[in-house]
Amino acid sequence: MYNMYFYKKIQELISKNIEISHLKIDEIRKIAAVDVSYTHNYAIGIALFIDKTKKISRYNVALTSSPLPYIPGYLYAREAPTMLRALRPFKPDFILVDGQGIAHPRRAGIATVIGVLLDTPTIGIAKSKLIGNVKVEKGISYLYDRGEIIGIENNKYVYSIGNKMDLENIIELSKKGYPAILKKADKISKEIKGKIKKSIEMKGN
Repeated sequence: MYNMYFYKKIQELISKNIEISHLKIDEIRKIAAVDVSYTHNYAIGIALFIDKTKKISRYNVALTSSPLPYIPGYLYAREAPTMLRALRPFKPDFILVDGQGIAHPRRAGIATVIGVLLDTPTIGIAKSKLIGNVKVEKGISYLYDRGEIIGIENNKYVYSIGNKMDLENIIELSKKGYPAILKKADKISKEIKGKIKKSIEMKGN
């Protein structure tokens, strides 16, 4: 039995420490993108380190065992420890996270948790919305919840503030093809997942 009250309280504390500020995107030099995949009760975290041209300069792999099961709204409890370990060698100016930022019932998705804990600008990029309703205004698909803009939808992705950025940044970044970087992280994590799975199964035989 998992203590969801504890995990909820952590998110509520994180949400009180979000910094909404404008990030000068043109001044970003070091970018990281993080993703997690799973096999045989292991979580495999990948942190890609990308330069300004969006070329991968290096990456780090973190392997953790016995991750929590996925519980909607509490992805951070399952994946954040592995992501943080994968990010440990890096000191990026900005982190792209596979998951929600403030587009979350408690305004503290995994991108927000990572951003606040590392005191680093983050953006959440998710494949589907967790909450909210879309309203199109001047060609932009804003995601609203309880009268508040919590993100935008673009090209079937949900973008939301993680930490240390603002709505203007979210709109700009959604137009720069950044999901492609997370797709690279996902691809590498799946390649490593296949190797680990094969190794485990060979030992089992």
